[in-house]
Amino acid sequence: MVSLKTRQPGIAKCVVTLLSLCLLLLLPRLVSAQSLTLSGPEDTVREGYFTVSVSESNSEVVKNLVIESSTSAGFDQAVTHFPALGDFKQLSLTGFSNGTYYLRARADNIEAPSNVIQVKVNHYPLWQALGLFFVGLLLFIVLVVVLLTFHRRVQRGATHD
Repeated sequence: MVSLKTRQPGIAKCVVTLLSLCLLLLLPRLVSAQSLTLSGPEDTVREGYFTVSVSESNSEVVKNLVIESSTSAGFDQAVTHFPALGDFKQLSLTGFSNGTYYLRARADNIEAPSNVIQVKVNHYPLWQALGLFFVGLLLFIVLVVVLLTFHRRVQRGATHD
């Protein structure tokens, strides 16, 4: 007579298998640290203001986001802080004079700062800005003269009727 032996896994083996499965499912969430990514203008900025965007690797809320600006890539010179007031993913920064600036993002609940981006600011020359201003002024004066001339013609025609 041949006896068939069947093996039944023990309770301990089932528990170990379930714990291993749970660990494998939770491990990517534990290992993947949240990080920030900063993006901004790629071309030279001519107006002195620009917009930067911040994205995070996870969908967690970023707490106390701050954009840091420096004139050195290592951020060892003076650093200016631009806090984001609210839950914004895009920030418009303004007031930059001609030069090269390096920016990075930081948040309270994320240890490492974001990547560093480089923004070059080169304003339009003063002669060009003044030239456009005076062309606009000339057009405004011509418009006012034309409006006043036609207004007087209409009023003279109304008084003769």
